[in-house]
Order: sequence, then structure tokens, then C-alpha cells
Amino acid sequence: MKAIYNNSQILDQYAIDNGLNEDILLENAGISLARLIKKEKKKFNKAKILFLLGGGNNACDALVAIRHLKKCKAFKLGFKENENFKKQSRILENYGFKFLKKEPKFNKFDIIIDAVFGSGFKRNLDTKTINIFKKVNSSKALKIACDIPSGLGIEFCFKADITLCMGALREILLEDFTKEFVGKIKIASLGVSNKKFIKEAQGYLLNKKDLNIIKRRVNSNKVHFGHIYIAGNESAGTLAALGALNFGAGLVSLVAQKTFSPLIMLKDKIESKASAIALGMGLENLDILKDDILNNIPLVLDANCFLSENLLNFLQRKDVVLTPHPKEFSRLLKLCFQEDITIDTIQKNRFFYAKKFANTFECVLLLKGANSIIIQKDQFFVVNLGTPNLAKGGSGDVLSGMIAALLGANFSPLEAAKNACLAHALVAKKYKFNENSFDALKLVKGLKCI
Repeated sequence: MKAIYNNSQILDQYAIDNGLNEDILLENAGISLARLIKKEKKKFNKAKILFLLGGGNNACDALVAIRHLKKCKAFKLGFKENENFKKQSRILENYGFKFLKKEPKFNKFDIIIDAVFGSGFKRNLDTKTINIFKKVNSSKALKIACDIPSGLGIEFCFKADITLCMGALREILLEDFTKEFVGKIKIASLGVSNKKFIKEAQGYLLNKKDLNIIKRRVNSNKVHFGHIYIAGNESAGTLAALGALNFGAGLVSLVAQKTFSPLIMLKDKIESKASAIALGMGLENLDILKDDILNNIPLVLDANCFLSENLLNFLQRKDVVLTPHPKEFSRLLKLCFQEDITIDTIQKNRFFYAKKFANTFECVLLLKGANSIIIQKDQFFVVNLGTPNLAKGGSGDVLSGMIAALLGANFSPLEAAKNACLAHALVAKKYKFNENSFDALKLVKGLKCI
């Protein structure tokens, strides 16, 4: 897991307050940036490298990197220079380095590094900077952002292929709307002990190594892995049931008239022997949300459940997992807070609204998206491995079944949501064929590769 912070500037100050010199942090940040560029330049034949510089500490990291790279060009965009920048500029000039005087032809470079603005920049970009970024973004160069793409979250920004975070991962880089601008996210080491730099994390980014799934013992049988009940229609309900079965559930029953899979048992109703229940997938009759049978069984509530006010009866239960996509989350916020929040507003502020919900209710929220958020009270996790492959009907149904499978195997609701979401994304990421051909059944089949 990688720690996530809303504001990493406090970490720099924390390190300095504990005796670490600012120049050391700056030097190590620049060395990390230079190291990344050296690695990437091997992919080119005599790569031509250009740095775009602002005048603050973000640009200072780049000035240090230039000193360690030597063969590169740099262009100042004309912003006010702070004392650190002036100091590093003088050091470079003493080495004989000369800054470009005129705007370069960006299509002549193989690698372009954005070191214009850091995370503290909040104003709109000026016309000159926007025009430069438009030219750079349209070039074929490999584009690297130092710490954060300049202008991210504003009307226009640098579009990076790689973003190198300095010491800590910022929350804004994991908002859904930023996915196309940040590229691949890497975290630079500042050469100091985490005990001196990293305070208690505000959240965590999950990766493949964090995955924990059901493990079958040699002397086990199907009853050890739970009996999952799915309440949904023939198509969506069956997909959820197959997700549960292929993710480790011992038995799976679908409460429906029929199913397209011979592997799934059919039931007329949910029975008290259920280990966990997933419901809502294509479900038209939502009266089941009033049934007392749901009171003492772990639940996954999805899809059509967000159309019913009866959903409110489950939000203070710690053994309930909600799995809305943004439109369903908009409905949920309306039910909970009587607020009309547009999908666009949610997508630009996913962490804010997810935390607002979690601060009020006890259940687990899994807000699906390009960067899915899993949160319960003050614990939150992000899975940013999702691909456009998953933008197909039925993908969310399979995920609900997978969560139910882990609940039935006695995973805690938070752990069930985390691990199912992570596995779900990893399967889609492994798909090597035309991404348009990926579907929910291929997702189910791909679970064998986890």
C-alpha cells in the first residue's frame, strides 16, 4: 500500500521541523527526477530533453535534476522566482548552463518535463502558459510532470504520461477527472526515513501485492466457504452469482425464476442459512428491503437498491457494503442529505463526498469509478488499476457477487470490499485483447488468473 495525503506540504515542513535541511530534501527530489529521466531516455536514440520552468520550489527540483543530467535544455516561462530558485539557478550557471532565451520548438524534443507549478497553485493559467501547454500536449514527446501536472484541477493543464510525486502521493492525483492527465504515477524517495517524513497516512492506494483472497484448505468442503444468496434478475443476478462462485463461494443461490448458468441454484426466497446476501442487480421488486431476513446477515446493496428509501434502514450497519456508481451515488446523497448533487460535481470531488457520507454512516461505501474509493468512517483506500475495459454492463454485478463471496468467507466488510475491488481491477488489467471485446463473462472467466 502507498500512503495518500490531501496536503503533502505539511510533510515537508514536518521533516524540516525534525531537523532535516530543506536543501537536502530539494537535492534528493532533483536526483530522483534525474534518475527517472535517465531511465526513460534509454528508450530513445540520443534523446533531446526539455524542462519547462516556473519560479518556485517545484522548478527547483528540476534545476537540481538538470545539474545531474547535464545534456538538456530548459526554458523559463517568466514567472516570479523565489530565493531557492535563484540560488539553484546561480549554481547551474556556475556550471556553465545557459537557459533558452526564446520559446523552443516543442516537436524537436523527445522528453519534456513540466516543472512550472506545484500543488499549491490555485489560480487560472494565463494565456501564454495555456498556449505553451497546448503545443506540448499535442507533441509526441514523452511528458513527465514533476510532483503534479501544472494546472491540474483548473480549466487547463499539462497532460503527463508520467507523474513523479515528491515523497508522497497526493489525493488530487486519484480523483477520477485527473486520470487522463496524470498518466502513470510514481513516487520519488527523498532519501530520508519515513519516520522523519511520513506522518500517519490519511488513506492508502492499493496495489497487487495487497490482494488477499479465499484460500482453500486441504481438508475443507463447500460449507466452509459460505452459502451466498443473490437477489436479482436472470441476467444481472446470474452474473453476480457467477462472480461469487468463481471468487471462492462454496454455494451460490439465485432468488429468481431462472438463470442462464447450470452452476447456479435457484431459490424462491432468501433463507436464514445464508452466509451473505447481494441484492439489487436488475431487481424490480424492492419489497425485499423490508424483509426481516436481512437483519442479521452481511449485505451487499447495489444497483436498484439506490432507488428505494428503504435503503436508509441499512446505512448504520457495519456489516453492509454499498456499491454505487456515480449516478447511483448521486441518488444516495439525495436520499441521505436531501441534496441534488450532479454527477459532474461528484466526479470532480469524489473524496469530499465519499468522506462526507462516511462521516455520517457506519456502513462501507465502495464508490465505483476509474479510481474506486473504498471507505468506512476514517479508513479509506483507493484502487486506481481500473481500465476502460470495465465500462461495460454487468461488470458491477460481478463485483457485488465477489464482495458477497468474501463476506461469506468471514472477511470483514471493509476487507471484502477492498480485496474484491482490487481483484476485479486486476482481471480487467490483465486482458490483452481488443478492450472493446471485454465483457462481464470474460471478467468472470478471468478470475481464474487471480
